[in-house]
Amino acid sequence: MPTNESQSRTHGEPKAHGHQQWTRPSPGLQTKFLIGTSLILLICCLVGAFLIYFYERQQLEEQAYAKSELVMSAVEASRNYVREELRPVMFELLGDEHFVREAMSTSYVGRAVMDRLSPALPDLEYRRTSINARNPLYEANDTELAMIEYFRQNPGVTDWHGIVKIDGYPVFSRFKPVVFEQDCLRCHGDPAHAPMELIQLYGDKGGFWRSAGELAGLVSVGISVDNALAQVQKKAISGFLAVFATLLFIFVSLGILFNRMVVLNLRNLLLSFQDATGQIQPSPARDELGLLGISFNTMLEELNASRVRLQQWNLTLEQAINRIRHELEKAQEQLVYNEKMAALGRMTANITHAIRNPLTAAGGFARRLEKVAQGELECKYARIILAELIRLEKLLKDVLIFSQDSLPMGPKQSLGPVIQNALDRYGQKFEAQKIEVQVSVSSQLPNILMNPSQIDIVLNNLLENVLDALPQGGRLTVGADTVEREGRQWVEMVVADNGPGVPEALMDVLFEPFATGKSLGSGLGLPICKKIVEDHGGYIQVKSAPGQGASFHLFFPVDT
Repeated sequence: MPTNESQSRTHGEPKAHGHQQWTRPSPGLQTKFLIGTSLILLICCLVGAFLIYFYERQQLEEQAYAKSELVMSAVEASRNYVREELRPVMFELLGDEHFVREAMSTSYVGRAVMDRLSPALPDLEYRRTSINARNPLYEANDTELAMIEYFRQNPGVTDWHGIVKIDGYPVFSRFKPVVFEQDCLRCHGDPAHAPMELIQLYGDKGGFWRSAGELAGLVSVGISVDNALAQVQKKAISGFLAVFATLLFIFVSLGILFNRMVVLNLRNLLLSFQDATGQIQPSPARDELGLLGISFNTMLEELNASRVRLQQWNLTLEQAINRIRHELEKAQEQLVYNEKMAALGRMTANITHAIRNPLTAAGGFARRLEKVAQGELECKYARIILAELIRLEKLLKDVLIFSQDSLPMGPKQSLGPVIQNALDRYGQKFEAQKIEVQVSVSSQLPNILMNPSQIDIVLNNLLENVLDALPQGGRLTVGADTVEREGRQWVEMVVADNGPGVPEALMDVLFEPFATGKSLGSGLGLPICKKIVEDHGGYIQVKSAPGQGASFHLFFPVDT
């Protein structure tokens, strides 16, 4: 039965024709695939774990740095207050030969502040140490001595921070050098010139014979990060296990799919090729290889189209990510600014209320002295005291305005009358100073929700700045009109002058508290303006160039 046997072989086992013999793919192909995939799996898991660890560690360091910055800034603010405000008053009251440590020592006050904060910050340690310290408790240890030498060798470096091992535990440490200034030498220079109480407290050995510009100490903040680093490592391990489990599932699935969809199909394809090389003469355009070539070309076309689409999607995604990143950075900066301003507001409000009552009493006595003064010199001194007290009262008033919460808004009304009232109030000052005033206020200004008294404070501060900027006369331009920005209607108010402009060094900190270029300025005028405008839902911008004047643009929303 030759025919039946031939048919059986045709539809069953593959035949060999001549010396050609197709062989099935070696099982090593699947083995190589599995080994390669295993390596990729392991590498991906390790890379993922390392990325998670280093990212979390970086976030931990940034958070610790921000915490140390807040602590150092708070302590430095208290020390500046003692140095600039409290100590001069104590010297005036007690004389140069007396020294009250609790009220005149900036280092003592700074440490006292941190002693009271330490229960709330148990994982944080603040130290202010030096070489040959007055108090042996604050003598620099080996680590601090090394940092002092480091800062001496690198005078351009003003800050060092990082995670170091202390007693076997990881601690985020931050160091800043302490350089003695001229006004420090009263208590740290020649002991013969130091206050007697200081000598009685500490003796005449430690802490003396310093010189201006000498780097002999540092401020440090240490934050324990042992538990935090353990959490970071735990997250990294958890991430490793999660990625490993996910990729393991994918790996097993791919192994099964590869075996069934690639290996078996490839074997069947090669068997088909082996059958095709027998009695059947395939058409060049219709055999399996031709169809495979057509399919391959089609696949290449699809891949090329997909690549183009992917590039377009990547570009769109990159633009979206950049936009979102910019918005997040802006929001984060605003959040940090708001937190700083809130903390500063609470602190300044408490200090202001504590100072106001004795300041009022001092003002009353100064006025009394002016009335009973007998000589011209006594009258002059009394007037100087009274003028300084009045200036300090104005500063306290500015501090209260800056630190108070937003005031309620009145009914909607136009900015025009408020602007005109302010210009009328300053009219004589402008004439006396030969300042030409140009007013361009639209008669079609829409009514906006505002507090007129707060807007009046903004105008007072801006017009006072104009008077300071144009001592020899000049031109002031005040305008208001409706503008459209970002799809919203705004009322824009402009106050511009042709004075010397804002110094370039102040442009970045112009609206920060106590940043001023005027010797008698409080440094709160423009920050108050910014706060009031933002309380109204608006924003403020400044444009300035050296020698070309400055213009302040205030935007108030119409649709609130």
